[in-house]
Amino acid sequence: MHIVRPDDNILPRVSFGPELCHDLQAGLEREWLVTNGIGGYAAAGLNGAHTRRYHGLLVAALTPPLNRTLLLGKFEERVNVSGQRYELQVNQFHHAHDVSPKGFNYLQSFELEGSIPTWRYSLGEAILRKTVWLEHGSNTTYVKYVYEQGHASLDLELVVLANYRDYHSQTKGADDWEFLLETEQARHCWRIRAWPEATAWRLLAFPNATFESIGVWYKDFFWLQEQRRGLADLEDMYNPGNLHITLQPGQEVTIVATTEAAEVAERFYPGALERELERQRIVLTTSSLEDASTTEMAQRLTLAADQFIVGRPQPDIPGQLIGDYRTVLAGYHWFGDWGRDTMIALPGLCLVTGRHRDAANILRSFARTISQGMLPNRFPDAATTPEYNTVDATLWYFDAISRYQTASGDLELVKELFPTLVGIIEWHLKGTRYGIKVDPQDGLLMAGEPGVQLTWMDAKIGDWVVTPRQGKAIEINALWYNALKIMQNFAAQGDFVQDPTLEAEYARLAAQVKANFERVFWYAAGGYYLDVIDQNGQPDATLRPNQAIALAVAPALFTPARACSALDIIKQKLLTPFGLRTLSPADPNYIGHYGGDQRVRDSAYHQGTIWPWLLGPYVRALLHFSPDRPATLTHVRALLKPFAQHLNEAGLNTVSEIFEADSPYSPVGCVAQAWSVAALLDIIEAITIL
Repeated sequence: MHIVRPDDNILPRVSFGPELCHDLQAGLEREWLVTNGIGGYAAAGLNGAHTRRYHGLLVAALTPPLNRTLLLGKFEERVNVSGQRYELQVNQFHHAHDVSPKGFNYLQSFELEGSIPTWRYSLGEAILRKTVWLEHGSNTTYVKYVYEQGHASLDLELVVLANYRDYHSQTKGADDWEFLLETEQARHCWRIRAWPEATAWRLLAFPNATFESIGVWYKDFFWLQEQRRGLADLEDMYNPGNLHITLQPGQEVTIVATTEAAEVAERFYPGALERELERQRIVLTTSSLEDASTTEMAQRLTLAADQFIVGRPQPDIPGQLIGDYRTVLAGYHWFGDWGRDTMIALPGLCLVTGRHRDAANILRSFARTISQGMLPNRFPDAATTPEYNTVDATLWYFDAISRYQTASGDLELVKELFPTLVGIIEWHLKGTRYGIKVDPQDGLLMAGEPGVQLTWMDAKIGDWVVTPRQGKAIEINALWYNALKIMQNFAAQGDFVQDPTLEAEYARLAAQVKANFERVFWYAAGGYYLDVIDQNGQPDATLRPNQAIALAVAPALFTPARACSALDIIKQKLLTPFGLRTLSPADPNYIGHYGGDQRVRDSAYHQGTIWPWLLGPYVRALLHFSPDRPATLTHVRALLKPFAQHLNEAGLNTVSEIFEADSPYSPVGCVAQAWSVAALLDIIEAITIL
């Protein structure tokens, strides 16, 4: 592997040579991802193999940023040159007993320039280069082939493997299911529909190609990662036809797959690759991260962050998004936009990277969705009504607004949102959904009902909430105190506050929380903080990382000596090379392995499994409470080192959602998670400015 350190003029480049490219398993375990800024994407294994139901060349967000639908699965690439035939794809069939073809044997290098992947195939004396990227703001994928080196003409046949399904499902072909195919006018353009009412999409060739109609199903592709997740792992794809192109040395062809009209795609095409490269360069130059020891990592994480920030497209204008609508996709491949994840990730994704306008637009967008003083938990793919089963997303909203105002100096957004924030506090005082209400006796916030999961530890199996945490949870009350102090500060700053009593009222409420917090949560016998006071008033001393969140968001609540004691225990029992465990290994409910079917995985999700995002609050707490600043900085820098290697594994140039709790701490879950990336950017900024 080779890494080129970026400067002001180039994007970071990461390349893998033949040693890794010729290793089938290594190619299957690493995944590339390119996105389009509206929820759509293309993704597959490094060697071109599909290992998930979520892989494809065009996964279009038909109702941006959701309703993601697999339209173009892949191209089977067949090359004839100098009398030899080469098949470049890699497929697994029938539960991996058959790998065919084995195109990885011809793959000489794989490179990422910024987020854009390029493959080089050595075919005798010929070298063929392939590059894939997406049009920002459009469901449009480009696949460019360049005949870089050779003497004879090269015949390229692309077997088009199409699909039409929600990206969470899988397709079983049928003899009576034939996709509709039309050639449009005199263009090199072919319109494909799975059935008459289905959304149409197009294939175009620049400069030209011929199309041979076929109309057959390719059966039983095997998805390795779905088998590991205990899910259906076989799928069929439809071959409407094959594209044929003849190239001379030095010539190139670009195939475009798009949901746009042909004339729009033709308008997008000129300069498309350079336009996307330049957009990524601008993303990097906007960021202010300059720490010499983390520059290359920061650059790669900044581009990873860009993939999660999405909006709605402006028709017919490449790269443009409508108005001020922005949100954050929590993870690729299967997460939509979640309120909690968005607010936790926003500072790292947007503020650290200098994207203040995007941050403001995300905050405005979510303000429109508030109901009964609550931010939505998530926006389901197939539903129009948001789900509100969260106690912390709303409280993280205050933290995100405050950090935005500190970073940007923009008090106008605070003025705009202040009435909404006042309403949220009022709802929490009088009570809202799911038993969320302030206890007037101690000022602490309680939440929860049987069968409902409200905190970030939200795994639920049928009616069983794995980690219910019903009652007064430690990080929830730290967030509540933080929200009250933020409102006290906002009320003191602005001439927009119409009620002069608000500042004093928020100060009174915050003081009540502070007066009772450590009395309620300090666990003297363990030297750390309780996780929850349950609905019956009983303390839960389970050793979990939620106290680290509380220490970070509201350090004023904690006695320094007690905080340092808790942080020492977190370091001893929960800290790993890739984040904090969600449960101490000494706990009888600890689960060190994450795998199997959904029930088994969800049982382990917060019962030991490591979450990288927790490093963010852990480091913030350390930097606040540690008496030895040089030693702490050394420790924090060491925490980043394992991720420098992780960026070259699993999801390339990004950070996984979770890791197994037991060594060797294998990455699992989503290969790209917003708050994992955001936490590392937050940490890099912290050590940069100290």
